[in-house]
Amino acid sequence: MSELEGSPPNARLRPRGWFAWVWIVPVTAAAIVVWLAIRTLVDRGPLITITFSEAEGLQAGETKVRHKDVDLGTVESVHLTPDLSHVVVKARMRRSVAAHLTADTRFWIVRPRVSIGGISGLSTIVSGSYIEMLPGTGEPQREFVGLEEPPTLRPDTPGRSFTLRAPDLGSLDAGSPISYRGIQVGEIEGYALDASHRQVELYGFIRAPYEKLVHPETRFWNSGGVDVSIGAQGVRFRASTWQELLSGGVSFDTPDGALAQPASQAGSVFQLYANQDDAQHDPRNHTLTYRVEFFGAAGDVGPGTAVQLLGAQVGQVTESRLQYDDARQLLLTRVTLEIDPSRIEIVRARAGAATDPATAISTRLQKLVERGLRAKLATANLLTGLKVVSLEMVHGAARARIERIDGYAQLPSTDSNDIADILANAKSVLHHIDAATAGPALGHAIEQLDSTLTHLDQLTSNIEPQLQPLLASLREAADQAQRTLRTADSMLGNGSSSTDLPRLMRELTDTARSLRALADYLDRHPEALIRGRRADPP
Repeated sequence: MSELEGSPPNARLRPRGWFAWVWIVPVTAAAIVVWLAIRTLVDRGPLITITFSEAEGLQAGETKVRHKDVDLGTVESVHLTPDLSHVVVKARMRRSVAAHLTADTRFWIVRPRVSIGGISGLSTIVSGSYIEMLPGTGEPQREFVGLEEPPTLRPDTPGRSFTLRAPDLGSLDAGSPISYRGIQVGEIEGYALDASHRQVELYGFIRAPYEKLVHPETRFWNSGGVDVSIGAQGVRFRASTWQELLSGGVSFDTPDGALAQPASQAGSVFQLYANQDDAQHDPRNHTLTYRVEFFGAAGDVGPGTAVQLLGAQVGQVTESRLQYDDARQLLLTRVTLEIDPSRIEIVRARAGAATDPATAISTRLQKLVERGLRAKLATANLLTGLKVVSLEMVHGAARARIERIDGYAQLPSTDSNDIADILANAKSVLHHIDAATAGPALGHAIEQLDSTLTHLDQLTSNIEPQLQPLLASLREAADQAQRTLRTADSMLGNGSSSTDLPRLMRELTDTARSLRALADYLDRHPEALIRGRRADPP
């Protein structure tokens, strides 16, 4: 064996490269994971907390936070507060919406709902509930209180908000429509008690361009339900639309003359009247206050009773009290009333007269009182018995003036010629008629009339047998005259030369004709023998 063959073999070593192709897959995967993690951290937005009264349909890790059907975040946890009264939802939002999470941002749960406006959220029956986000402006915020109901209007809706004040809420609710002459132009957004807790403040929003219809002279009233009013015209019914019947509604109107003035600013406060009549009759400017004393039964005259001047309503009663005047030893009803000067138009005003409506009407009422203007109670409607305070001119009234007593201008009054007096007079007339018909004179007259009719019937019965022979005789005489005429005619035909014969024939002809006419007339009217012949109509 040679030396070469006995030595061990030597391996040849080749230097290996630092990169192996087998590592390309895990390295790529790791890079993707790192890139996704970095992207997640970059896109990872703030964690917000939303408190709801309940969490129906919300699930951690699945429920989305959306705006206009675009996902903006995901609910990470849902748990109860320590007192178990509310639900706390934590949601991770995207970084792109962080600037929109402010104090004005609103959240609510979208689920199937049935309301006055219709049915909403039906798509969540398949996809599940989600949280809707309404972006806002203001200071950044991370803790929110969710809404129980979706907002009626979005913050970006053009228009103006106004505040309405009313004694109570009535049938109104969030979402109740606001209408102008029957056209819906806005909605009630919400309501709350005022600072005194004595009135309710309703927050109404009127969309553009209708917000320009609201002026300081505008009147708002509750138009929901059925308005039943009783006035001088009787009982009137005013029904609303079906939506206002269910959810209530508010209507408003503005005088035509006020539309030329600048519109009211956002946040202006208005009174909400109970109905349209109250809104229209409430004075718009300064009123004149008077007192009137009525002696006698005043009935149900109280606040709201109409005050009429020559039949036209010019004001209303604000207070009515039954009093006993110890000095005069009598009972009276003291009524305080307000007169709206704007309801009395002054035409052809004299030079130098007062231009202020209140002063002008006050001066002229004083002159009218000196000429006989008096206040009295009158029944405006016979069916309902509704009373009004009527200011009328009384002829022959004693001279009087408007006196100031206890700080109030007092109008003179007069006794009322109420319907009760008219009914009393009618009752008296009926009583006299009843007395006249119940006395012996009427019975005696009826007996005399019956006796006269009986005698007339007997006379007719006695005359009737005698009429028949008379009529027969007249007919016989007429027939005899006709025969005589025929004989005379035959004589003339034989050549008779008597000169008197033609005249005799004419007379006989007339006599026969008259007898025949008389017989026919008496045959038709035998009563003519008693009452004579009636004149023929022209």
